[in-house]
Amino acid sequence: MLAAIRTTGLGVLGAIGLICVATQVYAEEHSHKPAAHKTGQSLNQGAKLETDEVLRHGMENIRQLMASKQEAIAQDQLRTQDYQLLAEAVGKNISHIVKNCKLPKKSDAAFHSIVLADMTQSNDIMRASPKYQAQRAAALGVLQSLRNYGEYFQHPGWQLNNVQPR
Repeated sequence: MLAAIRTTGLGVLGAIGLICVATQVYAEEHSHKPAAHKTGQSLNQGAKLETDEVLRHGMENIRQLMASKQEAIAQDQLRTQDYQLLAEAVGKNISHIVKNCKLPKKSDAAFHSIVLADMTQSNDIMRASPKYQAQRAAALGVLQSLRNYGEYFQHPGWQLNNVQPR
């Protein structure tokens, strides 16, 4: 923990804490009312969960945005402004999904707990952090959220090969 404080600074750690609180408030304000979901339980008896066109389109847009920068992220070539621009574009797609998707209750609850909460938190850090190291870690978090989406949700043609860990 001491090493984390030295490398990222107290300001970044404080910002991450505030983002965690903001994410909870954001999730509570969302128009969907997800049921409590335990990530440890078996999801849908192993079958992938249902999606709608709005969700698939938004997630594909996010996948394409992140895949286009994945190599630069992996090679630590992006600057703070690059991460902020990427976060802005990802955020617009997240907002569109939140406002317009109409999922069945079970799929909605799972999407919120498995994908949306982590993706939103990571994207907020990518947008707000003044340190590119924290932004890079957050971008990797968005990529992980995309892998989780592909693992648990129906999305014909979803290409996981473009969002694999490096």
